[in-house]
Amino acid sequence: MDGTAGIVDHRIGRIVSLSGSQLILLLEVSSDKDARLQISTLVKTRTASTTVFGTVTALDIPLPSQVAGDNEFELVELELIGEVISDGAGKGHFRRGVSCSPTLGDPVFAATQDDLALVYQSPSVSAVRIGTVHQDPTIPAYVVTDDLLGKHFAVVGSTGTGKSCAVALILRSILSRHPHGHAVLLDMHGEYAPAFAGMAEVLAPGNLELPYWLFNFAEMEEIVLADSKDRAVESAILSELILAARRSQVSGSERSEDVTIDTPIPYRMGDLTRMLNKASGRLDKPDDTKPYLRLKARLHALQADSRYAFMFPGLTVRDTMVQILSRLFRIPTAGKPVTIIDLSSIPAEVLNVVVSVLCRMTFDFALWSDRAYPILLVCEEAHRYCPVDSTRGFEPTKKALSRIAKEGRKYGVSLCLVSQRPSELAVGVLSQCNTIFALRMNHQSDQQYVRSALSDSAAVLFDFLPSLRNAEAIAIGEGVAVPVRICFDELPEDVRPISGTARFSAAWTNEVKNTDLLAAVVERWRTQRR
Repeated sequence: MDGTAGIVDHRIGRIVSLSGSQLILLLEVSSDKDARLQISTLVKTRTASTTVFGTVTALDIPLPSQVAGDNEFELVELELIGEVISDGAGKGHFRRGVSCSPTLGDPVFAATQDDLALVYQSPSVSAVRIGTVHQDPTIPAYVVTDDLLGKHFAVVGSTGTGKSCAVALILRSILSRHPHGHAVLLDMHGEYAPAFAGMAEVLAPGNLELPYWLFNFAEMEEIVLADSKDRAVESAILSELILAARRSQVSGSERSEDVTIDTPIPYRMGDLTRMLNKASGRLDKPDDTKPYLRLKARLHALQADSRYAFMFPGLTVRDTMVQILSRLFRIPTAGKPVTIIDLSSIPAEVLNVVVSVLCRMTFDFALWSDRAYPILLVCEEAHRYCPVDSTRGFEPTKKALSRIAKEGRKYGVSLCLVSQRPSELAVGVLSQCNTIFALRMNHQSDQQYVRSALSDSAAVLFDFLPSLRNAEAIAIGEGVAVPVRICFDELPEDVRPISGTARFSAAWTNEVKNTDLLAAVVERWRTQRR
């Protein structure tokens, strides 16, 4: 009799081998054929003071007969995951790790529904529901908020498996419990606005304010000199001018020598132009003036390009850094704890630089605010701007994300990486995520990459990755009680991200009889506004 469950335990076999946390169970002939074990099924055994739980990691018939019968030996490999210590009143609480191991010959029992509820129950600390346990759909699956956010997490899986919905569900679940949170979501495809209607401030190039003077020199250099054939010379000129322009704005008790080339002090673009003209006017040889003229032309072209209006808002320069930070990080929250930054219309050639600015500012803000405002940074399609290939992407972006991954938890910055190609992520970034939600992945290199970031004890669960259904995931790490296969709760239709695949069969059934839609397409194309 199980004092916790209040029902008779169903014995399924006995332990015939032990090695560390791995056990081998010999199934008994009398085991219930209607309750046959499967990979990842939860079972239990008992010691003098605890009830120990394990998961099935392998099934084997060493000497199969030509005809199935009772003479066959059926072996089951188990991985111990944790234990329940009774509180003396017939109840207890589950904890990871095993303090007292079972011994040879100990009986093993099938886990009851009450056992599952005990293992997967909502922790006593702050936790939110995100779905159900695959082994029993009546058992809710929870994540521990502080462990999930405090040690970073990742959502990975092939395209179309439900990553966007999973991210929206996790964030909505957490923020519904903590409405004064601060989350910044880098939306690469403009798909998340409907998922957070009424909960988010959506910033797109039309209303985004990210002035050039917030960019450090590496970021500004990449934008201005990306295609330069004489980058070294022009970079030296630009660095000298930007430093002088920043220092010229120092007044009052501030000292100009304390201002570096990266100090976020507003400076006028007109001052750069005047300095360029003055410097080039002192030169006698036409060849010497060419770098100055190229810089001047490039700066003028950027200011005249409407796609860069979020960087060059106008002729007047004001110190709006407090207002920018307030809007970007939702301080105060004002009922909208999420900032969605729609990057879909940002020019492709500067996208990585813009992401670098946002990631760097998030970390720097957390650093100088002494953890007063913990922030969650969600990086959708992270492999695009933080690739493992050193010849791709923008190196400062990788450094900014790597710094958050390695040091962010100390300063109150949480990182959520979302990627359909985790194997293409920069080395070391994914490994810093202590909780991983892995949806279906078919590519072997992605499976191996994710598996390498996990403990061996949970690796068996990842054998299921190619066969998971949409909206199913293997969850493992600090944010969940134990490694578990979960089914995410279904989001209502009106709060789902716009990430569905186009329905070709429906769209190609009816003839398009006019070109009104084309006119609207052309208008958005020309204005670069979706």
